[in-house]
Amino acid sequence: MKSTWRNNILIYLSILIITACQGPQSLNQIDLAKEYDSNSLELTYHSTFSYVNDSITAIDIQFNPNQLLFSKNTKSEYISRYSIAYKVFKSYNDNEAVDTTEIHYSLNQNKKTSPIKNHKIKMFVPMGSDYVVQLTLKDENRQQEKSKFISLKKTNKHSASFFTIKAKSNSKKGSFQKDSFDISYGLPESKTLKVLTFNRQSVSAPKPYEVSYTFSFLGEPDSSWLSSIPSNESATFPPLKNGFYHFITDTINKKGFSTFYVSEEFPKTTSLDDAIGAMGYLLSKKDYARLITHIDSRSAFEWEWKKIAGGKNRARNLIKQYYETINQANQLFTSFRPGWSTDRGMIYIIYGVPSVVYRYDESEVWIYGEENNLLSEVFNFNKINSSLSPNIYELERNINYKTSWDRMVTSWKEDRGY
Repeated sequence: MKSTWRNNILIYLSILIITACQGPQSLNQIDLAKEYDSNSLELTYHSTFSYVNDSITAIDIQFNPNQLLFSKNTKSEYISRYSIAYKVFKSYNDNEAVDTTEIHYSLNQNKKTSPIKNHKIKMFVPMGSDYVVQLTLKDENRQQEKSKFISLKKTNKHSASFFTIKAKSNSKKGSFQKDSFDISYGLPESKTLKVLTFNRQSVSAPKPYEVSYTFSFLGEPDSSWLSSIPSNESATFPPLKNGFYHFITDTINKKGFSTFYVSEEFPKTTSLDDAIGAMGYLLSKKDYARLITHIDSRSAFEWEWKKIAGGKNRARNLIKQYYETINQANQLFTSFRPGWSTDRGMIYIIYGVPSVVYRYDESEVWIYGEENNLLSEVFNFNKINSSLSPNIYELERNINYKTSWDRMVTSWKEDRGY
């Protein structure tokens, strides 16, 4: 008995020693599935970077404080407590952060506050490299948090983080703009940009088993010109509805960034063209081609949904459920295409939230089911390195996906909307 007890203690101590020697996990060993969980989308925030100097970059965070839980204290005041934390890494392969901090805040609901809360936090980010920033907003009263992993470009003075994009109407920063916006340059010098414009595509992504598909960008721009940002000033650009701007900051090394037009209702799908385009995942190629070219698009749209649902009432319920998922895909994956029309958006819409997600510098892996289980479905997405957006991934298509895809689509049509 003593021998057995002693052996168990030795085994336990060995496990502790091995675990201690392993050190912290690298980012590519962390399961990021929670980042795509629709429940975590309930706590949302907007973040952008702004250049301060060659060693410091600020991260600007905006969120609606009404998302937070306000709890009554002993003074009968309703207080929310939240924290903002960041960790800066040079790569998803790293397990040690270049810089890290966590800041705690409190907010009194009884005081008159803005509907939008703004924070600007400075980070140690030396020029000469690109980075991955893990940003976490935590509602401490509710014990709920939302983390994002954001790409920060700071290789040289042509990198995207040296430029600030700000709406003229409400000063909202970032790549997604609804109205006219200003672009300013972080350094005290003028800067010339090559401006390209493109129309936005509104068709569904090729299905995961369509192996003949080859990824391609949009071809030639619809227009192009040179624009100058004066020193310590900004250049103004009008909204580009149904399209986006791409700004080339370094024509030799192809550095740049983009701004994407979004409607007032974003991420909701409100246009009939988008609603029709997103139906491609539920239809055959023949039916989809007929739908998107039909002369009476609204009648064709309604007819297809009635055919899927078998009746008007169930069709109404199916449409509501389907486009709620479409909206979530828009929020997560929109770049030069709407989120629903990307490869990751397609898989998210039909298969749901992945069970496990691993992200690497050049790829992302989604697992549906248990990890290392042969019966689980695994999707590999390769990152497309482009100055258009850091959020572009292409699925490794495989003919073997057809069986599970057909099964999931059939299940979606038959099991929902009641």
